[in-house]
Formats: sequence, C-alpha cells, structure tokens
Amino acid sequence: MAGIVIDVKYYICNYSENYLNMLRLLLLSDIHLLSMATEMDPHYCMRRAFLQVVQDYTNKYGAIEHILVSGDIANKGKKEEYADALSFFKELCKSAGCLEEEIYVVPGNHDKNFNAPNSSIRHIIHAGLGNESVNTDKLYYELLTHDFSHAQLLYQPFEEYHKFAFNIDSVDPLMTKCLDGDKDVHFNHAEDKAYMRKELTSIGNYKTILYAMNTALNSDWYDFNDSEKGHKLFLPQLCYNAETEEEGCINIAMMHHPISYLAKGEEISRTLDAKFPIQIFGHIHKPVSDNTVSIHIHSGALQPHQEGIDKDDAYFSVFNILELDVVHENENDILSVMLHVIQYDKRTKAFKKMKDESKQFSIKLKKHNNLWDEQQVEDSKSIKKELPEGVTIRKVRFSFLQHPNPKAIINELSTYVESKSYTENCVDFLKKMEEEGKMHELWNRLNAK
Repeated sequence: MAGIVIDVKYYICNYSENYLNMLRLLLLSDIHLLSMATEMDPHYCMRRAFLQVVQDYTNKYGAIEHILVSGDIANKGKKEEYADALSFFKELCKSAGCLEEEIYVVPGNHDKNFNAPNSSIRHIIHAGLGNESVNTDKLYYELLTHDFSHAQLLYQPFEEYHKFAFNIDSVDPLMTKCLDGDKDVHFNHAEDKAYMRKELTSIGNYKTILYAMNTALNSDWYDFNDSEKGHKLFLPQLCYNAETEEEGCINIAMMHHPISYLAKGEEISRTLDAKFPIQIFGHIHKPVSDNTVSIHIHSGALQPHQEGIDKDDAYFSVFNILELDVVHENENDILSVMLHVIQYDKRTKAFKKMKDESKQFSIKLKKHNNLWDEQQVEDSKSIKKELPEGVTIRKVRFSFLQHPNPKAIINELSTYVESKSYTENCVDFLKKMEEEGKMHELWNRLNAK
C-alpha cells in the first residue's frame, strides 16, 4: 500500500460538486471530562466555542457522518464523568448534524479506575505484558484460554467505561465477556474478539470499516513516558492482526497510544501499515500527522490538562475534521484525504485553523473484482429493503440499547435467560436478530405506539 503525499499550501478549498459526496469524520481525543460545575470548569468556554465552530462547518459544508473518539473520555474512569460525556456527546451530535448512534469510542489510560480491587496483582501482570524479551502474545493467549479469571482482572478498572461504551454499542466483545460474563464463562476465540469492528458509510464502491483497539490493557501508574521510563504498553496480536478485508475496503484503525509507547512497536507498525491505510491515535496531546506507507494521525487533546496550558502553552485544545473521497486517476482508485486541524486560542477564546498541520494526503486503493459482485449487490439490497430507508442495522442496535426496557422486548421476540447477565442477554439477542434477518421486526417493535 504505497502512500503519496500531496504537497499543497493550506487554503480554503473551493469545493467542487464531488465535495458533497465526501465522507466527513470528526476526530476527538483526550477529553478528560472532570464532572464539575460549569463555573469551576476551566474548559467550559472552549467547549461552547467548539460546538459553535462544528455547527458552522456543518452549516456550510454538510453534516458530519461519524464521530471518532480515540480515548481518555473521562479523567479518572468515574461514573459521573461518563454521565457528563453522554450529555456532551448529545450536544455535539446536534452541532455536527450527526446521528447519536454514529459515535465510536476506544478507551485510554484515563478511562481506567487505577484504584479498582486487585491492583497489586494487576501491576505484576502489567509489567509482564510489557516485557519485550518474551512471547507475551503466547502468554496472554494462554491466560485467556486456561486462566480466564485472571484475564478478567485486567478489565476490572474498565467497569464504568464499559457500561458507558456498551450502551452506545461501542465496545469490543472480549471486554464485555470479561466484565459481564458468568463466573464459569470461558474464552471463545471465534466470538470474543479483542477489537471492535464497525462498518461506517461507504465511499463509492468501497466499504469504510473502523477497527477500535484497546492499548490501555496494561496501563497503570508506571507506564512508559516521554522520559522513556516505565513499562511499555501491550497491544495483543489478537487486536492489531485483526481479520480485515483489504480489497474493496478502506480500513481505519483507532487506538489511544501511539506506536512508540507499545511493546514490539516495529512489528505492530508493519502489520498495521499492511492492513490500515488510515490510523488514528491520541495520548500525546499534540496534533501530528504523516503519510509514509499509511496515514498516521495523532489527534491532539480537546481538553489537555490545565497545568500544561498554564505553564508554557505546551498543550492546547484541538480537534480534527477528516474528509475522505475516492477519485479515479489513470485507471486507479485513489483515496483522497483532507485533514483539517483546528486549534483553540485561549486569548481570543476562538478556534483557528492550524495551517502547518492541516494537510492533504493520497493513497492508492486496492480494488476488489469479484465475478459474483452483481449477485452480492442484489442480495444486499433485498436484505436492506426489510428496513425503512435511512435506517441502518447500527441504528436498530443503538435504539434497542437506549430503550427503557430492553428485557421486555427480548421476552416478546425471544427469551430472556435469567441465569445470564443483562449484558449477555442483550448481546445474544442482537446477534440472533441479525443472524435470523429479523432486525426489521425489532425496529418495528421499538417504534410501535
């Protein structure tokens, strides 16, 4: 997958008609919501300005289809912080013209409660997983397959994050299994994926697929830092070597920590570059991007720690808008990517474009030619006809999870198993509805008067 950088001076684009067909993504990271009165919140004015500038963009160019959040939504992984996050995301969706079910998140180190029970044994496991001299992937897989109870310990600090992410249908299956499975539950390699895979809006004939990966699994107080001290972070092969379609697809990888913070980073980077033409990161609080083999976007922080701002302006509030389009050049399909980086000026209390970091990229795509494409399209259309126009399977899933009484709906259309947790029942029910082609029936029930 060869990457091509288009050297262009930053300009306000004179958009063509094709601009209307672009896929627009809003990229956020490192929100660190503090859950406090607005009068005490140092970022309140910035957030109001942020919502306004997003609305201005939407009014001029059109709605943003998806919002991607690359970790550190909360500050200390607390319940009340995620409650505030939901309120903030609802406001953001209104400004962006984005459906609420089109928010996708991945955890960061601040989405963990480091004081959760069993911290001592976790620290030992964390240090081991960051050891680059042994085959940690093999050891981790053995932990999942032979000692699942200790694997579950790794996920305890994510409890509040999981409740938040599950209710917006944005969590990986393995985290759900570890936090809400029965006591005697076992790892299932076919179903318990360590990454979240979600299909986004297609661009022409290309499916756009998001893969969200958890780099904070072994994060604690002793993480690798900018001084190169502490243990490296562990991204399992079960994540970065995700089952991907590489032809006819635009695969996007999203995670919190940059590659340089990960154990066996070079190996991980090679694998990611072969699978994902776009990779999104957070954590470092500064916006940086490059296009070597793939496009690497470090989002910067929407709400950096206030002490950084007060000291020397080292950190500032920033967000990104990503515009994707597929163009045809010399019989090749080219993914055209425009990255807008928008920075908050605390002196003027307004956002401005970062000219040096706003860039245009281009990557050659791999076409997929299949004899049966025509039949596949027809089959796909027949399935989609069962749902009203504009209603996606994700919208049905999201609406179900937001319903005040999902248990009652499960009992109407299937059977609620009392021996299983609420989360397991929801997962099993949605899987059954989708596999049996009954999502239209679920949608009709959700909207019945």
